[in-house]
Amino acid sequence: MTPPPFGSKVAQEAAKLLASGKDPNQIANILFQRDKAGRNYGIGIILDGHGRPAKTSKTLQRAATRELKNSGSGSYMNSAKTMAALKDATLAWQGIPKKYADRFHLAVPSDAGTGAVQTALQSALMLNPKINSLGFETMSWPAYKTLAKVLGVGIREFPLGAAAKGNSTLPVYQAGPHNSTGRTPQKDEVQARAKAARGWVVLDRAYSGFEYASQLKSSSYASVMRRSYETQIKPFIDAGVPFFLAISPTKAFVTFSLRPCGLLLAFCPDKKTNTAVPGAFNAAIRARGSAFEHPVTRAFVNAMIHDSKGLQKDHERSLARLAAAECSWKKLAAGTPLESAFTDQFAGMFRNIRMREGAQAALYGKHLYPVFTPGRCRLNVSGLPVNAKAAAVDAKAFSEFCLD
Repeated sequence: MTPPPFGSKVAQEAAKLLASGKDPNQIANILFQRDKAGRNYGIGIILDGHGRPAKTSKTLQRAATRELKNSGSGSYMNSAKTMAALKDATLAWQGIPKKYADRFHLAVPSDAGTGAVQTALQSALMLNPKINSLGFETMSWPAYKTLAKVLGVGIREFPLGAAAKGNSTLPVYQAGPHNSTGRTPQKDEVQARAKAARGWVVLDRAYSGFEYASQLKSSSYASVMRRSYETQIKPFIDAGVPFFLAISPTKAFVTFSLRPCGLLLAFCPDKKTNTAVPGAFNAAIRARGSAFEHPVTRAFVNAMIHDSKGLQKDHERSLARLAAAECSWKKLAAGTPLESAFTDQFAGMFRNIRMREGAQAALYGKHLYPVFTPGRCRLNVSGLPVNAKAAAVDAKAFSEFCLD
């Protein structure tokens, strides 16, 4: 019997991994790592255009080296005494005006953005025990369903761009490009979500400013961040909605390998929420063990306070790489079924494309590894090679199976 072609064998292995409990993101990474000729279009890290992850933040590497030298004591060490300065630095980076500082509380959960989201959900459930489900857009980050399961609540999915409904549902919105489609919420949609809120809201800020990366050609980094704040965050402040802002440093500053803490802000528009949040934060942080900080977390805190310009330069480089990749995709997608995924309605690291039957085995056969879900594939925009010939070959392969 003739053995199945390479792509079919990989697709069979993907099915086995799915049956074993792995989620689509994990499967894409596992299969890519097994193929020496593989090209990574799946994992959610910024790639440099040569098939390699972008370089880790030099700013944080320097800070981590200093922190390790200062960690000779055998006692517990944490950043508690610097929380006020860290909050100011975080608000400034996010473009949130100083006049709102006294309405925000800050926590630094372990495990970067994932830890920030998880701590936000735990805190919200403590503050409102009537919550019995998480509400989020269809095709969102798969971990939302996992988090809901671990927390013992249900899920309610709603269409892209819509607002969550129900007093017992905790809305979780992407405060930037949607993960995994890249669809960018417009200001009127965000305002509608703020108007529909009936209590706490979680804003998942995994990709700060990524929706406006392409504007770096004509605008400053500060302008990009200010516009992102005004579109994704300000409508909730203006509406007086209590919200958690779960911020990931890993995508912005390229700190995946060091995995520092996440940054979690809580906006408290009234005395009741302002009084209740510190206790919820303390309980969640203690229960998670985040009060016992890894040296990289302490290094990141110090860098945020004392070298924020260095981190922001790292962030700007991330956005510039993404902008360059988006520009190449738009040129290559023009006149093909991929074109609609690279209009101004979409931005950020990912696109989620409807695919023809047989796409999975065929793309694996070309050593391309996006994230596959039934009838779709999510591709990492920054996986596109900077080599024009190689980029054209990959883009053509995706477009041949695209239904959009």
